[in-house]
Amino acid sequence: MNCIIVDDEELAHHIIEEYISRIPFLNLVANCYDIQETIQVLKNNAVDLIFLDINLPNISGIEFLKSYNKLPNVIITTAYDNCAIQGFEMDVIDYLLKPFSFERFLKAAYKSFDLYNNVKILQETENVMKNTFIFVRSNNEDVKLNLNEIIRINALKDYIVIYTNTRKLIVHQTMKSIMEKINFENFIRVHNSHIISLQHLQSVGKNSLMIADERIPVSEKYKTYLSGIVDRYK
Repeated sequence: MNCIIVDDEELAHHIIEEYISRIPFLNLVANCYDIQETIQVLKNNAVDLIFLDINLPNISGIEFLKSYNKLPNVIITTAYDNCAIQGFEMDVIDYLLKPFSFERFLKAAYKSFDLYNNVKILQETENVMKNTFIFVRSNNEDVKLNLNEIIRINALKDYIVIYTNTRKLIVHQTMKSIMEKINFENFIRVHNSHIISLQHLQSVGKNSLMIADERIPVSEKYKTYLSGIVDRYK
């Protein structure tokens, strides 16, 4: 996790730096001494966690939390205990009162790390789900279509025809827009009028290919790319 320290005291930076150096999953990106500097660092770096002091010059840590949208995870590090409730109301991960031990610091860091991992797992799950099915509009219905069902797609004037083992769907959509929906390595375009699933590909000839016992033309425009895929698996 990329983290930054925001504190106006040099000693605090040294202590937190030393603690960070002992935790393998933390990577210190920058040391900031006021909020203006912090904002610049956030604009120019991917930051996952902020160790934030409250008593800062010009703008306090609490004012920063109230005014800045979409902050990374925040752990407050302060000598003042009177803002703990405010901090937790603004969803800070933890509130560390100076002087705090390494064990207490580590506990707070792990809380942030667990949340960070949970968010990553959720994002990865959503990405996987996005890559397993789509919805297409056919016969005035939104039809769920598992991507591994698709054998090939054929352009037909202002429509496309999606072929599976069990059905044929006619959809008012362009080849370009459907490629954007199914854009991952399993599907390739082999002709202006044809998209195929590599999963169902049977053989490749000089100017055509066989897929699900159908012969499909391969145009010069896409032949080199298709040959490269075949060569990769020889």
